[in-house]
Amino acid sequence: MRILTIVVASLAGVPAIADDVHLRGGGQITGQIVEQTEKEVVVDIGGGTISAPMSSVVSISKGTSPLQEYRDRAATLAPDDAEAWRELARWATDDALASQAEEAWQAVLTILPDDEEANRALGRVLLDGRWVTEEESYRARGYVELDGEWMTPAERQAILADRQARADADRQANEVRIREIEAEQRADEEREAQEAAAADDWAYYGTPTYWGWGTGPAYWPARPRATPYSPAGGVGRGGR
Repeated sequence: MRILTIVVASLAGVPAIADDVHLRGGGQITGQIVEQTEKEVVVDIGGGTISAPMSSVVSISKGTSPLQEYRDRAATLAPDDAEAWRELARWATDDALASQAEEAWQAVLTILPDDEEANRALGRVLLDGRWVTEEESYRARGYVELDGEWMTPAERQAILADRQARADADRQANEVRIREIEAEQRADEEREAQEAAAADDWAYYGTPTYWGWGTGPAYWPARPRATPYSPAGGVGRGGR
């Protein structure tokens, strides 16, 4: 069984000892253990949880993870202390705790909606004096989305028209090829029918008869027509 190793990075100079679950085969899960039973251990890695059966666990080393440190620090902050939340957001960003960093920056925006650092950290842009999401910014400027990319309506229409033209060309090429295949099949069937008829004639008549001397055309005598049978006189009318 393939085991993935998941490691939570730590900020230099900050003691951040995490729970380490060592697995058979050399794998390791690092985070915060949130549940452990006789059957499995569940580890919170910041962006979600991952579980491992205890049968695959070699050993567990418990400590304080960056995730737990974030939660401990967040629990002590006042809801209206923007600078404290800003500091925690920066720390979480540097410590690769993306979900927690977003949570802290959102706390800053709740207090200071126009804070430039928090808005930019959350991917927002300034448009006509207002902070909006990137999507809102594009739509406000008349852009449209296609396949995850933003472009002008004319560019989108040109791309769609090109795709349609390519699809039509492919369809026409397929139709031409189908007609060619059908024609080839009909030609094969006709050839096979002619060959079968010729083989039937050879089987019935054998070698053709040559009339006269020297070179000349070969003539196949016509096959006799079936003569109607008359019970009274043997053959019917026209039998002679």
